[in-house]
Amino acid sequence: MVPRSFRDHPITAALIALSIAASAAGLFASGRWLSPRFSDQGSLLFFLRESRLIQSFNVDSAQSPPDVWQRRLGATAATQRWQSSDGHRWWMVWLQDGAPLMVLHRTKASEPSRVSSLFPDVELFFADELHRKSFFSKRPSRSLTPSGLEKECIDQLIRSPAVAWNPSGLSAIAGPLAFALNSGSHGCLKLTLDQGRLLLLDGSVSSRPLSSAPPSLRRPPGIESAFQTFVGDSPTNNRLALHWQGASTKPLFSSLLQRRLISDVIEKTYGLAPDFQAAWSRAPMDLQAQLKNDGGFKASLQLTLAFHAQQAETLQSGLASVASNLEQRGFRPQVSPSAAETDNGQSTAVIWKGANQNVLGRWSVESPRPDQISLRLSLGGPLDTGLPPLKLKPKSGLSIRFDAKQLREMGWLKATWPFLVQQAGQGELLIKPMLGSRSGQADTWYWIKGQLSLR
Repeated sequence: MVPRSFRDHPITAALIALSIAASAAGLFASGRWLSPRFSDQGSLLFFLRESRLIQSFNVDSAQSPPDVWQRRLGATAATQRWQSSDGHRWWMVWLQDGAPLMVLHRTKASEPSRVSSLFPDVELFFADELHRKSFFSKRPSRSLTPSGLEKECIDQLIRSPAVAWNPSGLSAIAGPLAFALNSGSHGCLKLTLDQGRLLLLDGSVSSRPLSSAPPSLRRPPGIESAFQTFVGDSPTNNRLALHWQGASTKPLFSSLLQRRLISDVIEKTYGLAPDFQAAWSRAPMDLQAQLKNDGGFKASLQLTLAFHAQQAETLQSGLASVASNLEQRGFRPQVSPSAAETDNGQSTAVIWKGANQNVLGRWSVESPRPDQISLRLSLGGPLDTGLPPLKLKPKSGLSIRFDAKQLREMGWLKATWPFLVQQAGQGELLIKPMLGSRSGQADTWYWIKGQLSLR
């Protein structure tokens, strides 16, 4: 269950939905920029490293102060402080346990009991005395050296609405979907509301802590020109609920296949040996999901993968093992020629039916080029043979487009997600590997740009 403190700030959960995660338009109201009042960024660096999640917000005196201000300061003091802080930033810090810590800039009116010599530039508002004592019992160290990505993240948290998280913060929001977000289990994104209709995000994500980022990392070239903001909203009935295109399946499946227990179960249950799992994880992919209003399925899925021709035996062996397992479970195959013509003649498609002869799924293996084999799988709908074949060596990175309303109707966005996200229009994420990793793990570090149209 998502902690109430997270739900109080829907901007965070919306972020994860785009990466995520990203919404809460009211907290993005633009305020004039003021010089950062942190004279020592070590304060924010400590919070960044010690928290599950940290968010920065704008103060807009035209709006009422948030509920958390009124709970921590009292109604009268909260209103006065909110009005006098117009244009400043403030922060919510979810530490490893307990209620979130609220952090404000220190002023002349700050109470000495809320100012620590360890963090002299800010005022700390704890949920209760027990939380305060627990925090200071850890004796925070000031001798921290930030990595390049941490410096950039701190700058974003100081200058604009932004959010940073680690795996425990992500799992609290995403729940069972967290496994699919493993490549972004650590991250820091700047958030911008464009004319009240588009939520834009920009920043870094990784499967590793930002503190371990090598100093040579830099943004990938071309990501700005490849990203175009939405101009209008296409009709829902002509739009996919989800379209996921990637240079490999790793961002989606690696966190599962890398777990020995899960990998062993896949091999034991379906006969998919490690070499098949490895070929699968490296294959370029195109995943499409579409909402269905009739039949026994809420949605239809189609997955297309591209393999090298040398992997034909591995692929056929894996499919034969899956077929044998499905037949043992009562499913019945029907082999028929595919409608797709290839260089090697017509390919073969297998249709899988249940006990009542209803079609449940299909797969087909094709050879669009002499050096390539394409595997197409579908559930809940027919194979779209008119799709162009995938490239064996596509551009690196990942592109995701989705329709939030359709995902909610399919049951993929639960009630724990913010209302604004559930009722939003289309969203997009463009993720590219960063350059400059000397460790050979360049694909561990990604730069992400995204957008979500708000209704």
